[in-house]
Amino acid sequence: MRRLILALGLVLLPAALRAQAGADSAAQVQSIRNEIRRRWHQHIVTQLQLNSDQATRLQSTEDKYDDLRQPIQRRQVEIAGELNRQMQPGVPADNDAVSRLLAEREDNRGKLQDLDRQQDREMAGYLTPVQRVRYQRQREWLKGQIQQMRERRQEGRPPRRRMR
Repeated sequence: MRRLILALGLVLLPAALRAQAGADSAAQVQSIRNEIRRRWHQHIVTQLQLNSDQATRLQSTEDKYDDLRQPIQRRQVEIAGELNRQMQPGVPADNDAVSRLLAEREDNRGKLQDLDRQQDREMAGYLTPVQRVRYQRQREWLKGQIQQMRERRQEGRPPRRRMR
């Protein structure tokens, strides 16, 4: 159940933030983001059985790399929107624009992978190899759940109730 709440929160966060951005202050939007990050951190501390020092260091590492990822991820969303506009049926796409967008998307994927590697190297300084693998698996599982929920939402289907 906790995983469902966490996954739903992360999936719904962008839409909630967009909806609230117009009506609420930046502080309120940041408050929602911080609450989701807090819940994720609690989940990871429990799953990895981290001691206090490891938990503090992991939080610092996650904050640092999340802050570095956010602008790249925002741009990836923008690129996806621009590609969707280019690829509308019945409207000729601009090959040069599509080519530039594809190149930028691929470059950003590489940047995100580099950040993942840097984060893993940093975590190697205070997590055991087993904890790092567990962390990576939890993160991959969460990414998969988020992707599934996005796909279901795009298809107009409700999120699945049962989680692993």
